[in-house]
Amino acid sequence: MNGRPLRVLLVEASGRGFLSHYSHALALGLHRAGIETRLLTGRRDELQGWSVPFHKQACLDSGRRGWRCVRRQVREDRPDIVHLQWVDSPIHALSFVRWARKRGVRVIYTPHNILPHERRWLLMPAYRLLYRRMARVVARDHHLAWALEELLDTPQERVTLLPGSPNFLALQAQQSPADSPAPKKLSGERRLLFFGHGSRRKGLDQLLTTVAGNLWPEEMHLVVAGEGVLRGIPAELLNAAKSAMRFTLINRYVAPQEVAVLFQDADLLLMPYIRQCKSPLLDLAAALRLPVLRSDRVEGADFLEGVHGVTFSHNDHSVMEQRLKRPQWLSGVRRNLAAMDDPLSAIDRLAEGHRQLYLKVREERKLLCGDTDQFPAFLFPASEI
Repeated sequence: MNGRPLRVLLVEASGRGFLSHYSHALALGLHRAGIETRLLTGRRDELQGWSVPFHKQACLDSGRRGWRCVRRQVREDRPDIVHLQWVDSPIHALSFVRWARKRGVRVIYTPHNILPHERRWLLMPAYRLLYRRMARVVARDHHLAWALEELLDTPQERVTLLPGSPNFLALQAQQSPADSPAPKKLSGERRLLFFGHGSRRKGLDQLLTTVAGNLWPEEMHLVVAGEGVLRGIPAELLNAAKSAMRFTLINRYVAPQEVAVLFQDADLLLMPYIRQCKSPLLDLAAALRLPVLRSDRVEGADFLEGVHGVTFSHNDHSVMEQRLKRPQWLSGVRRNLAAMDDPLSAIDRLAEGHRQLYLKVREERKLLCGDTDQFPAFLFPASEI
């Protein structure tokens, strides 16, 4: 057992967005650390054209079909650790944990949200049981660690804090820059970026109202990008904003390579959200060294005021207006961002923390050989594999 390298199977089924980018970054770091790493991702893998040095398979669907693919990979590869980055059903996940333990495979879970957005109170008892059955639960920040212990009764010894949000896009953007979907940046231009899927909670209407109600220097350029990004925006408000400031609209799905270059070309990311949201865009902006102007409704575990950007009250857009009109504060933020670790160093640091965790769990597996762990029988139908 000690003679061969650790063998780890990462499981992330969305195939898109932050979860996919984080999982790819972690897989790359584990590979660089000498761990035999395989990544199972969703069939809608938006990074499918990107070369990676580790084994990757895009076979995951939601529901039982996805979990059958995970079981099949476990049978074929016999990993030491299965590390879940995704759970679509706590019942299916509990069944898989029971199945894996019988085969001597330990399961770790990194919950990027400790409860789902829908039916969270109904599903809380099942998630509480799921967290207690994991070999470890990885918390990406102190807030998640607190919630796991205090709200979901996860034993403290099973919670491991491993902060860090390296993003695969940041590394790839350095190596393989893509063409921007926005116009070429002009000399002296100050480019503002609003990015994301369309939603009234993100405050684009308030931003456009601020833009439309002021006079702006000619070098200011607002780029609004994302699938359905104009959802709920009145045409007259959009036209008024276009009259007040140079404006570019990219109203479609933006591929990862394009996302990276949009962030690199921008001078400031605007996040004037009006409803509470924990956004992975903060992590992506930090990884790509882009300052952020956010409302106090945008949460981010690693966000440091004055280092990654600045914050204003969501009820007082006059502060946002003043920050845009007097951008001298940006120079200090840029210096702080430039002093951060490079993307590869951040990836390696996160991978080292995981490597040490995996070694501990593998040693525990030897001690628990034959452990059957009890699961409530009513959760699993007799036909469950």
